[in-house]
Amino acid sequence: MAKKRQSEDEGFPGAPFWMTTYGDMVTLLLTFFILMFAMSSINEQKFMQAANSLAQALGVLEKNVSVIGELSPAIGTTGTSREQIDMVESMEQIANVFQQEDLEDLASVEVTGPGEVLIRMGDQVLFDPGESQLKAQALRVIAGIANSVQGKTETVYVEGHSDNVPIMTPEFPSNWELSAARALSVVRLLEEQGIPPGQLAAVGRSQYVPLVPNDTPEGRAKNRRVELYITWSEQINE
Repeated sequence: MAKKRQSEDEGFPGAPFWMTTYGDMVTLLLTFFILMFAMSSINEQKFMQAANSLAQALGVLEKNVSVIGELSPAIGTTGTSREQIDMVESMEQIANVFQQEDLEDLASVEVTGPGEVLIRMGDQVLFDPGESQLKAQALRVIAGIANSVQGKTETVYVEGHSDNVPIMTPEFPSNWELSAARALSVVRLLEEQGIPPGQLAAVGRSQYVPLVPNDTPEGRAKNRRVELYITWSEQINE
């Protein structure tokens, strides 16, 4: 009788019961980690798609050297943060402001590094020639930018730039004073619109950081500009 039972056991070979349970556990863990990886990649993928789409829509320039500091790497492709999502949402809102004001040819947005964006506007958007008082259109544009980034930023640096044509008036003895006064006008409005003053700074660059040579009227017009360098607060998604 014992021999018969032994023969039956040998006819059904297989893994021990504990190995089956172990295999099930490993499979479940693998499934769990694959699911976690997929979930962590969704926002990043959407972010990159949105950023690329926005770049094409705005004609965003290639990354440029920020005069605030050294160039840092472009937006990374690993990890997702609240900072990145906030930045894309703000850029979309700013793009809408430019479109509503018909400023696509006079204003631009470019990514200069992780969490860093440069907004560039020609002086004709903001000021009358030789003046530092913001025009009515400029009030709407700056208010729209402030509303788009409020509560999300770490710093907002404003730089005024001029061409190389000398100015000599009682109010502005040189382009230094004009460019600084224009930057200050933008900073004051940003503060009025709710940007914390501790995040703000104004710099006058005069004629000494041109985008293009000042040897044509078109070149001089392009060099007369105001630039906003914005960095976003880093808040990692959990």
